[in-house]
Amino acid sequence: MKFLGNELDKLQWRSLNFIKQVKVSFLFKFFSILISFLLVRFLLKYLDIADYGLWSVILSFLHWIVFFDLGIANGVKNKLAESLSEENWDDARAYISSGYIALFFFASMVYLVVLAFSGLIDWQRLFNVYDYNNSFLAKLVLIILFFTLSNFVLSLINAVFNAVQRASLAVVNQFLTQLLSLVVVLLLITLSTSNLHLLALGYGLSMFISNLALTIWYFSKNKNLVPRLKYYDKQKLSPIIVLGLRFFLLQVTMMVILTTDRFILLQLTDRSEVARYDVVYRYFNVVMIFHTLINAPLWSMYTEAYQKKDHKWIEKTMKNLLILCGGYLGGLTALILMGDVVIDFWIDNDSLDLLTSNYIFMAVLIFFSIIHSILAYFTNGIGKTNMQLYTSIIGALINIPLSIYFVNELNLGLNGVVLATIISLFLFCALGPFQVIKEIKWLRNESGMATN
Repeated sequence: MKFLGNELDKLQWRSLNFIKQVKVSFLFKFFSILISFLLVRFLLKYLDIADYGLWSVILSFLHWIVFFDLGIANGVKNKLAESLSEENWDDARAYISSGYIALFFFASMVYLVVLAFSGLIDWQRLFNVYDYNNSFLAKLVLIILFFTLSNFVLSLINAVFNAVQRASLAVVNQFLTQLLSLVVVLLLITLSTSNLHLLALGYGLSMFISNLALTIWYFSKNKNLVPRLKYYDKQKLSPIIVLGLRFFLLQVTMMVILTTDRFILLQLTDRSEVARYDVVYRYFNVVMIFHTLINAPLWSMYTEAYQKKDHKWIEKTMKNLLILCGGYLGGLTALILMGDVVIDFWIDNDSLDLLTSNYIFMAVLIFFSIIHSILAYFTNGIGKTNMQLYTSIIGALINIPLSIYFVNELNLGLNGVVLATIISLFLFCALGPFQVIKEIKWLRNESGMATN
C-alpha cells in the first residue's frame, strides 16, 4: 500500500478506494441477497418448517464458536492495518502468520474437546428436540462444527482483506459461498429426501471451498504477505492477543445480545416460532446488509486516518453515515408496509402466520443495530472500546432475563426477544455519540498543535 504523492494524494486515495470498495461490494452483495432469498425458499422445500427451525438454531449455536477466537481476527486486522500504514512489510507478514497459526491450534483444541465429550451431552434437551435421537443430533453437530472451525481458520483472509482496505473481496467470498450453497441445496432436492446430515456436509464444503480458493488466489498475487511457519513470532502474537482480548470481551457480550434470540425462542416456544423469527429477520436484515457494505471498509480506514490524525475525513464520514440513517428509516418503513405481500411471494408458505407487529419490532431492531454498528466500527477501528464494552456488558446481563420475562410473562413470543435485544443495544446507541465527538475534538486539537 505505497503512496508516492503528498498527504492530499493519500486522502484522495482513501476516499476513492472507499467508493470503489462500496461499488464492488454492492454488486456482489445484490446477487448474494437474491441467492440467500432463494436459499430460504428452497430450504423450506427440502426441510419442513420444524426441521428448518432446528437447522437455523444449530447454525446459530455453532456460529457462536466463531466469537470465541480470543479476538484474534480483529486483533490481526487492526495490527496489520497499522503495519501497512507504516509500510512495515516484515511486521505485516509476521502478524498474518502468527494469526493463522494461533487460530489453527485454537480450532483444533475446540474440536477435539467437543468430539471427546459429545457423547456425554444431552443434545435433545439442549436443542429442545425429541423427534431425533441423541446420536443423530451429535453427528449433525460434529459435521457442522468441523466445517465451522475449518472455515474459522480460513476466514482470517477476510480480516486481511479489510486490513488492506479491500473489503469488497470479503463480500465476493460471501457471494461464492452462497452460490455454492444454492447449488448444493438444488442438488439435494433433486437427488435425496430431507437429510440434515447431507445438508450440513454440503453447506460446510461450500464455505470451505470459497475461503480456500480466495486465500490461495490472494496470496499468490501478494507473495510478500504469504503466511509461513517461520514467520510466526511470539512477540507479534502478544499484542494481537492483548488487543484481541478486548475485542473478545465485546464479542462475547454482543453474542449474548444478538445471537441468542433463536435459542431462547426454541427453549421457551417451539421450532415453528424460530422459523418465523428467522424469516422476518432475513427479510429486514437486507437493510443491515446494505449498510454493512458501506460500513465494513471503514474499520481499517478509521485505523489509518486516526494514526495520521486526519480528523476532517473522519468527521465528514461520520456525518455522511448519520445522514444515510434517514434513508435506512424510510427503507425499513417501506418493508413494513410491503411485508405480507413480499413474504407471501417469497416463501409461499401459509403456516408462518406473521403479524404486522412482528415487522415493526424487527424493523426497530435493525435500525438500532445500524446506529450501534456506525459507532462501534469507529471505536473499534481506533482501539477505544471501553464505553462500548461497559454498555455491552450491561446489555448482555439484561438481555436473557428480559427475553424470558417478555415471552413467558407478557406472552409476546418472538416480539419479546426482539424487544429485549433492542433495549440491550440502546445503551451504546445513546452514549456512543458522546465518545465519537470527544475523539474527533481530540484529533482536531492534536492536528492544530502539529500545524502550529
